[in-house]
Amino acid sequence: MTEPRSESSSPRFGVAIVRALITAGVCDFVLAPGSRSAPLALALAAAERMGLARLHVRVDERSAGYLALGIAKGGVADPAARKFRPVAVVTTSGTAAVNLHPAIVEASFGGVPLIALTADRPPRLRRVGAHQTIDQPHIFGDVVRFECDLHVGDESAQPIEAALAVQMATDAGNPGPVHINIAFDEPLVDPTFDCAAMLGEISDRTLAAGDHRQSVIVGSYPNAKEVWKSAAQHSRGIIIVGDTAGLPESAADPQRIAYLADATGWPIIVEPSASMAPRPEVLAHGALLLGDAGFMAQHFPDVVVTVGRVGLHRGVLRLMAQVSTHLSVDPRPVGLRCNPLGTAKPGVESLPEDEIRGCPEGAWTRAWVKADHDLARVIGASLESAQPLSGPVVARVVVQSLTESDLFVVGPSWPMRHVSEWAPRTQARCIANRGTSGIDGVVSTAWGAALAHDAYTVALIGDLTSVYDRNGLLSAPGELLPHLTYVVADNDGGGIFSSLEQADDAFCADFERVFGTPRGRELSTLLAGSGAEVVSVNTTAQLHDALENARRSCSVSIIIASCVSRDEEARIVQRLRSVAASELAPGG
Repeated sequence: MTEPRSESSSPRFGVAIVRALITAGVCDFVLAPGSRSAPLALALAAAERMGLARLHVRVDERSAGYLALGIAKGGVADPAARKFRPVAVVTTSGTAAVNLHPAIVEASFGGVPLIALTADRPPRLRRVGAHQTIDQPHIFGDVVRFECDLHVGDESAQPIEAALAVQMATDAGNPGPVHINIAFDEPLVDPTFDCAAMLGEISDRTLAAGDHRQSVIVGSYPNAKEVWKSAAQHSRGIIIVGDTAGLPESAADPQRIAYLADATGWPIIVEPSASMAPRPEVLAHGALLLGDAGFMAQHFPDVVVTVGRVGLHRGVLRLMAQVSTHLSVDPRPVGLRCNPLGTAKPGVESLPEDEIRGCPEGAWTRAWVKADHDLARVIGASLESAQPLSGPVVARVVVQSLTESDLFVVGPSWPMRHVSEWAPRTQARCIANRGTSGIDGVVSTAWGAALAHDAYTVALIGDLTSVYDRNGLLSAPGELLPHLTYVVADNDGGGIFSSLEQADDAFCADFERVFGTPRGRELSTLLAGSGAEVVSVNTTAQLHDALENARRSCSVSIIIASCVSRDEEARIVQRLRSVAASELAPGG
């Protein structure tokens, strides 16, 4: 005998939750298939048909989480905007939910409003050995900003909890992931239930991206003005801007950063995913200057201001450890705030607006700008005609191909560092998973970002990154494909390790197996199964041509740039550093 149906059935429960989230401002949902999540799946399919939401389907929950992350990050049209759209990802119960954890962690440290909707079995089936059942409440620990455990029968709590979840996820002072665990009881589906009728109550709502509540921005401490005034009296200062994604405007606005530079005469060094348009004082090769002992001995600052998440280069960490005054502009709570060495002075959670007047010393900024221009000249001469391909060459060619309307997604490890050190500055908006900087999920993040971006997207990644997340290339039949090109710098393994201490001869017996990790098979074969157009290139000219063709294709393309061996690439990077050091030396 079947269970009697009731007004508080799971199908109605699922629609109520979806309706509450759409009403609260969620427009995009990523779904991984499963049985326990059927009430949500059917509600979302109906919502998509009615034009109330956009639905994206993936078979892999880990990739689905990163796709949602990318959609949230790619949907920011204004490079100066600090607000991401809330995006929800839906899974069934058990390990399916656990597979969201990497994306949740990245969203937490990256300030991305990711909403995890995990379907679950009723509480009575937990901890009794029931099939596909684990203790799902609290599985993400303290990395989520908010969590709730909803059950059939909690109808009155659905709109309240959903609205609160979206509000907490998009909190202007500390945005991040939230977790809504939803215990569905059987029957999970009902052929007689009309999802559309229940959703129709919101069919006339305008679903504008970003239409969600923002809470009060965390402000500066009362003595912030005095801290800034005191720091501005030093003529020798540097501003270092890292990833500012998810930070409020008060702590990351490029115009405020520019004002600080103008008022003090301090140069600006940026990491690739910093949202700073090219300006005379924004250095293209600042990381190289910080890493040059000779140059820094003559140009060591009295004050360093770090904005957002910094630390891509060891030179930045050394500077933070040694400088007498370090101001970190980061309003997030302890545990997320970027102060890795504990050197930042308290009292600064926002950038100054118009309350400081410094003592600019023209010679200080001119010295940094001239050194940067000199490095740009010698690096360009060294790499323009370099053959065969290497990571620095690929990074440089890709960056030079970008336009102001493009979106640039940069993978971690070698690609991020090659862009930072050897490529010129670009006007294209650049994003990256810099919250925890993992290689997992970057393919899916780029795909999601490209879906949300209204123009062309290029993603520069390493070969291990591309293999790790191959499932991110598998879209559901009939779904819209983004205009996206992946450029894969292929040196058959973990190239960055060849430049680190692990490459010492003392570890040579084990290096290849535990660090180098070569694939042992053709990369084009591994990636071609996705159905995307894959082309391999070996020269700079071929890379230029492939990039032009991909831009015209208006679909998904993969360009595999076959680079020199990892050992040779490490030697090339070392030679480039030597060239830079020679140029910076007195009389160079």
